[in-house]
Amino acid sequence: MEKNKIFNLFKTFIGGESIEIEGLYLIPERFLKDDRTIEFSIQNPNNISYYLGIVGEYLNDILFDFEKFTNYNLKYHIDTNYPELYFSKELKNKIQSYLDTKKRLKLVGSGGIEATIYGDSLGFSTETDYDQIYIWNDFNPNTGFVYDLRLKEVITEDLNESVDRYLRIIEMDSAYLESDEVYQGLDIILEEYPLISCDWIALVYHTGFINLP
Repeated sequence: MEKNKIFNLFKTFIGGESIEIEGLYLIPERFLKDDRTIEFSIQNPNNISYYLGIVGEYLNDILFDFEKFTNYNLKYHIDTNYPELYFSKELKNKIQSYLDTKKRLKLVGSGGIEATIYGDSLGFSTETDYDQIYIWNDFNPNTGFVYDLRLKEVITEDLNESVDRYLRIIEMDSAYLESDEVYQGLDIILEEYPLISCDWIALVYHTGFINLP
């Protein structure tokens, strides 16, 4: 079938000029040279926070339904002018306000060694890896100590040694330890954003220690 007819049939199938996904609008613009891939642009009048990995799964479902309807297999491509991960100012403020409350970071290792770091958040950064979204708290540590819960005594109050023990507890336990024990409140914030948080996306939170002496 001629690609212009397929393109118009697809727009008829979606019921208009755009696809609305949780307040975000995907606009089919054209076929790419392979005649199988539709390029989409994004309109975001509602300033929706999104991760393109989740948006893409919505598009895959629509294209799958279109194939069942027409027996014509299509793929999607989202214009690269748009960020892979977008947090609105509202969401950024919520995350930073939460991180600002984290003046103390504490983890307990399996051997009963507790590492505690005091300091302040100076901001955060993000990364993505297909089914994972990482949020890094840029944390400026001021003081810290390591405590043996079994012997009930302080092992060290040296800041660098305390940070090193904190990181070793994570390494020995789980990469998700901070997500579960330190920053679990971020889950409550992000679950309000369906294009950021969903069942198949792992939200992972870490501390990036900065300005260490």
